[in-house]
Amino acid sequence: MTPRVPSAEEQIDFLANIQTLLDEGQFVASYKFALLIALADLAVELGDDTGRELEIPVEKIAEKFVAYYWRQAAPWSPVGRADAARVLAQNTGKPAEVLTRVLEVRERVSAYESDVRRNHQEWKSLISRVKRVVTVMPLWKLQTLRGRKLEFLYENQATGNAIVLRPGVAFNLRRFHALVTGLARSAWVQFIRQLDKNQSLLGQAVDLEDFLFGTPRADLSDFRPILTDLQKDQCFYCDARLHGRGAVDHFVPWRRYPVDLAHNFVLADAGCNSRKSDLLADVPFLERWLRRNGDAKDELASRFTAIHVPHDLDVSRQVTGWAYAQVEQTGGQVWAGGKSYKTLGGDWRAIIGT
Repeated sequence: MTPRVPSAEEQIDFLANIQTLLDEGQFVASYKFALLIALADLAVELGDDTGRELEIPVEKIAEKFVAYYWRQAAPWSPVGRADAARVLAQNTGKPAEVLTRVLEVRERVSAYESDVRRNHQEWKSLISRVKRVVTVMPLWKLQTLRGRKLEFLYENQATGNAIVLRPGVAFNLRRFHALVTGLARSAWVQFIRQLDKNQSLLGQAVDLEDFLFGTPRADLSDFRPILTDLQKDQCFYCDARLHGRGAVDHFVPWRRYPVDLAHNFVLADAGCNSRKSDLLADVPFLERWLRRNGDAKDELASRFTAIHVPHDLDVSRQVTGWAYAQVEQTGGQVWAGGKSYKTLGGDWRAIIGT
């Protein structure tokens, strides 16, 4: 079947189905919220906008689960009651197994995810255990409602090492990424608030969402010497000499896609960093970013590996193409350098090859 972009009516139906999942789904743990967010993130990282099916390995979903629950395995401390700090419950019954597994590794190896990634055996074991939980628990139950099934995302095969998103699903998850993840996170926060185990600890806390999902950006100090060498201590955008004082900037802004992708980082002076802010950079900067990562591909891969940070140039390019497509579709503006801003046209597509 030839891939086809979903019609406007089909896109609305998709959003209605997402809302139905969140309204009518049976939630005894927070796994289903995590799964929905993971599918949206992976559609951005692995999919495209053709409307075709997308195969997603369960191992990729497990890696996302570890990333989400790593933050939430930190103890919540009520205001003025540091002695009462404890990890928030994520399950109506016994402790959620994913959270338990993450907690075990945090206590045995390190509270920093990057340290665990450096230990290949520990990391592989953790992902394997979480993968088993994902396969048994939420993967084949996400689309089960009270008394019926709503299999609009993927076929419930109840087995296998991958799922296949139905035609149009990856397109919609990419198109409505912020909306879908926002709805899932909001429902997740509400679920955590309503658990009896958390009531006395949370009280009237108003900053719970930031605690659960405001994942601190990675410590970027390890990237600075790599970028300084690569850019010869010059600003990526204006070529001004940095004298070692450049800011590590997310080329695709953190607000648009809050995941630290190693190839996404550039060094910028204070002025460029401030003026670009949460906007994408104009096409000439996109072309420079692509050329830099392509020309230094082997060097970057080697140095990223040496500091044990996850990196995948293809994923970074995929996310970047998605971000520019989103801005173009909405008629949004990009930063053109200095104090100049402009509406993004379609010429970026020829540069990135979409």
